[in-house]
Amino acid sequence: MTNETVPRRRFPYVRCPWKRETPPGEFSAERYEALKCTSEQPDGIEPGLSAPMFACHKTDEGAEEACAGWLAAVGHRHIGVRLAVAHGRLDAAALRPGEGWPELFDAYEEMAAHQGRPREGKEPHP
Repeated sequence: MTNETVPRRRFPYVRCPWKRETPPGEFSAERYEALKCTSEQPDGIEPGLSAPMFACHKTDEGAEEACAGWLAAVGHRHIGVRLAVAHGRLDAAALRPGEGWPELFDAYEEMAAHQGRPREGKEPHP
């Protein structure tokens, strides 16, 4: 039993950018550049204590919930997430894909490089 206080999604949204099957182009490469502070970078530098969590893009601004795909793929590399687990504010099970989950990207850089590309014949959203 948990007393979670970290708002989070329980399953990746249909077009979650962390799902490998999600077609690219939901958001621009610039948007992913702005969000990279939420995740470990290729040089191994983790987000700092004040770094935000990667929010599900289907949650409302001001009422954000952590993205289920992000938590399961790379959430364990975020000090704020690990502290939330250690303090009982987040169930450790959120840090791994559940049964029946789609395949997720392994790293932010990989996800952003793929998802930041526009779809064929379509411009990405700003």
